[in-house]
Amino acid sequence: MAGAGMASLGAWVPCRRWSKAAVFGFHRGFTALFKRKLEGTPRWLPACRQKTSVSFLSRPDLPNLAYKKLKGKSPGVIFIPGYVSNMNGTKALAIEEFCKSLGHAYIRFDYSGVGNSDGNLEECTVGRWRKDVLSIIDDLAEGPQILVGSSLGGWLMFHAAIARPQRVVALIGVATAVDGLVTQFNQLPVEDSGRQKCLFLHLA
Repeated sequence: MAGAGMASLGAWVPCRRWSKAAVFGFHRGFTALFKRKLEGTPRWLPACRQKTSVSFLSRPDLPNLAYKKLKGKSPGVIFIPGYVSNMNGTKALAIEEFCKSLGHAYIRFDYSGVGNSDGNLEECTVGRWRKDVLSIIDDLAEGPQILVGSSLGGWLMFHAAIARPQRVVALIGVATAVDGLVTQFNQLPVEDSGRQKCLFLHLA
């Protein structure tokens, strides 16, 4: 499997400048191999990984974020989990194994109020979690990054790419809920528009 991934990477590893073809080559290899990695991930792996040490990103005015960082070559990969999911999920660990097999840098983390990160979940909003993603990109990641967003993480992935276009070279969605918030907003009943829509806007 690693050999197939290296074949996909071979076209762009020597390049000094990132091209669309270069990133697409990685994306195709990543998608195919990630699927195989995910299917072959042992059931005991997440529980085992939770016992490893966790690092924390200290932020003066925001909750500290728990994260795991794998050093490696560029571009790095950042996994952005779904709603209330943490960095020890099956997808996060499978992608880590994939990046490790190819020698690429990788970061997985917990949102504020989730998992091992500081903060109160009841006080968290999607806007705050967007800041979490940007903090990971700005303060932890080095060089160009490939963002992998799962479910709600797909929404945050796109917002992060818009905010940091010079750092993000590719996006990969896993069951991406890109329009989930807008769809839910439009489906709210008219008679409840006052209280519920104000609450929804706070969450978004």
